[in-house]
Amino acid sequence: MSSFDIGRFLVCPKRKLYGVLLRGEAKPNVLRELASMLAEENVITRYLSFSRPVEVGQPLTVLAFLDFTETKARIEDLVERAKNIDFVEEIKVIEPKVKGFIADTVSNPLKIGESRAILLRDIGTKGFVVDLRKRLGSAAEAILYYLGFEAGLEFGKSHKQIGKKLGIQDNVQIFKDISASMFICVGYGIMEVIRLEENPPKGRIRVYNCFECELGKGSGKPYSHLVRGMTAGVLTKLFGKPVAVREVKCIAKGDSYCEYEITTEEKP
Repeated sequence: MSSFDIGRFLVCPKRKLYGVLLRGEAKPNVLRELASMLAEENVITRYLSFSRPVEVGQPLTVLAFLDFTETKARIEDLVERAKNIDFVEEIKVIEPKVKGFIADTVSNPLKIGESRAILLRDIGTKGFVVDLRKRLGSAAEAILYYLGFEAGLEFGKSHKQIGKKLGIQDNVQIFKDISASMFICVGYGIMEVIRLEENPPKGRIRVYNCFECELGKGSGKPYSHLVRGMTAGVLTKLFGKPVAVREVKCIAKGDSYCEYEITTEEKP
C-alpha cells in the first residue's frame, strides 16, 4: 500500500487556498452533499480528513483544504450554504497567512483516541536518533532505549485497557492484535509477530520499514534502541514481568527487515 499523508498543511504556490473545519453529526450522504456543493462552484478539494468521534453519537470533525483559484465563488458564500446542510453544527474558516500555503491552525490539541498526540517528522526524529549519537556516543543509545522502554510501559497499559473493553484477556493476543496494529497505524513501521509466548516470555518479532533504523542505514550495525525499548516496555507491562528485546537483524546493516528476539534474560 502507498503512504498516507496526515500533514494537515498544504503548499501550492500561487493558488488561492482556504481551510474549513466542520463539526456535525455523522449521517448518510454527508460527503455527497458537500462534494456536490463544491462541484457546483468549481471549487477543488485539495485535502480532506475526518476525525473520528471517541464514542458513537459524538460529533464528527471534517477538515478540508479548498482551492478557489479557478472560481469566482467566495468562501463566505459557501460557508453560509454549508450551514444549511443538516449535518453541519459548527463551521470555521482557516484563512491563509501566505498565498499558496494553508495549515490547520485551529485544531488543538491533536488526539489519538483519548490521548494527546504530536506529529514529529523524520527531519525532527533524525535529531535525537542520529545526531544525538554523534554528540553522546553509546550513552545516547542507552538514553534512547530507556525513553522507549518508559513510553512502552504506558503504551502497554493503554493496550491492556483497550483489550479489557473488547473482552480480550489473553496478553499475547493483545500484543498481536492491538499493540502491533497501533505500532503500524502511528507510523513506526510494519510489525509482524512471528511467534510469541508469555510463560516464559519468548518469541520473535519482525518490523519492516522501521522509522528508527531507516535513519541509520549504512551504519553497518543494529540501530534500534528506541523501538527495541518500546517493545520491551509494552511486553513487560502486558506480561507483568521483565522482558528483554534484542535486535538480531536490522535494515541499518543491510538486512531486508529488522527482527527482534524476545527473552527473559536482561540484555542491555
